[in-house]
Amino acid sequence: MSIRSYFMAKFYDSSMKKIEEQSFSKWRRELLSGIKGDVLEIGSGTGINLSHYPGSISSLVLTEPDAHMHKLLKKAVIDSGRNDIKTNDSSASQLNFQDGEFDAVVSTLVLCSVESPEQALKEIKRVLKPDGKLYFLEHVVASDAPGLIKWQRFFQPFWKSMCGNCHLTRDTEAEINNVGFKFELIERVNSIGGPPIVTPTIKGVASKKAGS
Repeated sequence: MSIRSYFMAKFYDSSMKKIEEQSFSKWRRELLSGIKGDVLEIGSGTGINLSHYPGSISSLVLTEPDAHMHKLLKKAVIDSGRNDIKTNDSSASQLNFQDGEFDAVVSTLVLCSVESPEQALKEIKRVLKPDGKLYFLEHVVASDAPGLIKWQRFFQPFWKSMCGNCHLTRDTEAEINNVGFKFELIERVNSIGGPPIVTPTIKGVASKKAGS
């Protein structure tokens, strides 16, 4: 456990407060409003999605491999008063679950920082049931703004170092498609409340293709 990871966990929620209030909180609520069944969330961090899960879910497993974040996540689950939630320290690239175990997997602001988005998405696909769905909210490369891409590339080394391996130039939409998911809904939006280099965002739902 590094000092950097300790401070990131300690100040994560406060550093995200403005962008959450102006963009992400509303988007999280909308994204998760229709989710149901047995749900797995990867990279749950401090448990920021907890309040947005509806009563329609049967069970919820929250994964978080970082020990500092996981400690805060456990506290958030206890504070929620819910007994249908479990935590797990699996990483997104090596999920400790059986094939076809979940109806839905949630990834919010996670695929930017995993070592391999491809491997993480393959694992997500593996643990989903044949008709399972991926619910995603991710900041991405500014594919329609070449000028902004230059700034994303410029700041990326520093950003990765200070923000838990967070990449600014990942084309997560293409990654999701390439692994074999089918988009049921995808919205390309710009967040408010954060620096321009993290404003391009995608959110939506993708289904596991039959036989994949």
